[in-house]
Amino acid sequence: MARKRITLALAKGRIFNDTLTLLEKSGISIKKIDKKSRELIFKLDELTILSCKPSDVPKYVELGAADCGIVGSDCIAESQCDIYEPLSLNFGHCKMIVAIKKNQKFEFKAGKEVKIATKYPNIASEYFKKKKMIPEIIYLNGSVELAPLIGLSDVIVDITETGETIRKNNLKIIDTIMNIAAKFIVNKRSYRTLSNEIQSLSDSIKK
Repeated sequence: MARKRITLALAKGRIFNDTLTLLEKSGISIKKIDKKSRELIFKLDELTILSCKPSDVPKYVELGAADCGIVGSDCIAESQCDIYEPLSLNFGHCKMIVAIKKNQKFEFKAGKEVKIATKYPNIASEYFKKKKMIPEIIYLNGSVELAPLIGLSDVIVDITETGETIRKNNLKIIDTIMNIAAKFIVNKRSYRTLSNEIQSLSDSIKK
């Protein structure tokens, strides 16, 4: 019996090249994937690749548009999607942090209101609610480091690999919310109906 075709959603941007390297090392030919192309769908031998915005990957997988995906755990946590996360991968490492102005003091105090600039509203809100604080989210899609410098926010919640951008913008890290890495995620229905194909793919990329 011929193997069924799997649809795999890949996150564009930060981890895309590492993901393609992983697939190639796993014995999957990626010759048909043109990194410079604006195409969003690539048909490989037994695999269909969807090139997606990272924040969309968990939703595509949850809704069954893709059987599985590879994306950063920050996007998974922020999406709050109902999916399986069977495999962590050894790339895409960074941290979700809280940062403030370098010369500023900040107290985690129950009942205190806090303005947070971030593109991760769910993660940020949940974090500060656990601290029993009152979060006011200011959603920004880029350059969140600017917000506390001009008085728009008290803190930022963002990802960083080395902390260099934080330091260069006269900010300092006051806490780490979570460690982040790329993960292999799976649609729950596909996990049942394509179990052999998905298990084979999972086994090949974790070697």
